[in-house]
Order: sequence, then C-alpha cells, then structure tokens
Amino acid sequence: MQNTHPVPIPLLSGYYPIKHTGPIDHTLQKRFQIVIGSLLYLMLGICPDITFTVTQLARHTANPSPDHLSKALYICRYLVGTQDYVLIYKGESRLRVYACTDSDWASNPKDQ
Repeated sequence: MQNTHPVPIPLLSGYYPIKHTGPIDHTLQKRFQIVIGSLLYLMLGICPDITFTVTQLARHTANPSPDHLSKALYICRYLVGTQDYVLIYKGESRLRVYACTDSDWASNPKDQ
C-alpha cells in the first residue's frame, strides 16, 4: 500500500456492505481479518474519521467477500493520503475541545 494512489474519503458515498452468502474462502477471510484488525486499532487510537466505515465492514469478518476486502483496502488508501494530517491546538492550557462528526459522510438513508 506504500506506492498506492491515495483517495480523498474513507469510502465512497452510498456504499453498504452486503452479506456474503457463498462458501467461506479461508485465505480471503484471514487476509480480511488482518486488515480489519489493523484498521480497528488505528480507528481507536488515532483515526476516528474511519470509525463508521471500519465498523460497517468489521461485521463481515466471518465470511467476507472479495468486495469487502477491496473496500477495506480502499480505507488503507485513504490513510496513505492523510498520514501527514495533524490537529494543532493553540491557546490557553485549559482549552477543552468539543466536537461532532457525521462519520458516514451523510450517506445513511435514515438521516435524509
């Protein structure tokens, strides 16, 4: 993923993972679980902007499809492009930060 082309958002708007009902491909399953596990670690520690997309894909770790793996790698491409992003807080030392986010990029049909 080091030489990949970065993408501007964690996942394309309107994408919803569909349950894979075919036979389990154990090689694909293992690779998908490794990628999702790494993304979950990053999500909890330093990348809250990928929370929605990672948790949506993580629900399919028991029987992922090639499309699920493709979308997990798409999130990795997003991370490649944002690796230099930082938040800088200036001001008094008692500064408190409150924030909200629409982490699914307004793509939930229930919100519209």
